[in-house]
Amino acid sequence: MEATTKRILELMHEQNISQKQLADALQVSGSTMNNYLKGRRWLNLSLIRRASRYLHTSSDYLLGLSDEKYPFYRPEDELKLLDLYRSLPSHGQRFVLQQMKQLEQLCRQCMHLK
Repeated sequence: MEATTKRILELMHEQNISQKQLADALQVSGSTMNNYLKGRRWLNLSLIRRASRYLHTSSDYLLGLSDEKYPFYRPEDELKLLDLYRSLPSHGQRFVLQQMKQLEQLCRQCMHLK
């Protein structure tokens, strides 16, 4: 469990999350959270699942089964684009991809001009 605690603390530090914020998000008391973070108690599966969602990581990462910290995290604007793209019929998706390729080329050309 030491690896799990270490990884949770690391993610909290990186994301500027306090112990109280995490306790509130996991719906546990501050003293219970303190026991988890000090390694005096083990997080159950439900808490690991909630912690992984709140910390934008996978439960595999928290448990030490993977070293990929943010495998599923996508910023909100990327998720919106993905939802819009998926809502299109296949011919609309092909059109969007063509337009994105042209836009990418245009952006690359503009960067070379600077």
